[in-house]
Amino acid sequence: MAFTVNEFRDLLEILRTKPEWKEELRRELLGEEILSLPGLIRDLTKVVEEMNKRLYRVEQDVAVLKTDVAALKGDSLERKYRERPFVYFRRILRKPKILTDSELDDLLSAALADGALTEEDIEEISRLDAVVRGRRISDDRVAYLAVEISTKIDDHDVERAVRRARLLEKIPGVIAIPVVAGEALTSEGAEAMKQATAWTVTDGHAVEVTASSA
Repeated sequence: MAFTVNEFRDLLEILRTKPEWKEELRRELLGEEILSLPGLIRDLTKVVEEMNKRLYRVEQDVAVLKTDVAALKGDSLERKYRERPFVYFRRILRKPKILTDSELDDLLSAALADGALTEEDIEEISRLDAVVRGRRISDDRVAYLAVEISTKIDDHDVERAVRRARLLEKIPGVIAIPVVAGEALTSEGAEAMKQATAWTVTDGHAVEVTASSA
């Protein structure tokens, strides 16, 4: 038998006073699948949150891995240039030789004692990736290369090489030549080279760039 309006209102009143009837009616009308949706959504939300946390940890691990790989690549590149100076610097110097830490210390300590360099100057020069000594091809004079080595040579590498070469030249009688070495010269590095007189060594090829010709 169909409910009349009054009977339906009576039903609503009964449901308000008997919550267990209301819950039973909801189950009949909606079914277990619909009723279980809020719980499923809560579970799904927890799963998504956990996945986001794991993804964040993976992204952090990948970032650390990229940094480690870049550092290893940089170390390998530096080692390559330091182990074979003749191959990479022979167009700049005759008989190029990488200064050992002891040899560089002797040079800088003597300059400090003579007042040619300050402690700050020595600290800056010591950060060069390599200091190479030999006889300059153009005039056979003893010269030093102030070398900055980077996989991708940018403007900061160029600026450091030039700045540190100038500090080396504060030592009386020292000729210092800024050199940037690496796999490739970035656009920023190329722009910086326009303002400098330095050598670039990329992919084993040494090229001199002067501010006037850049």
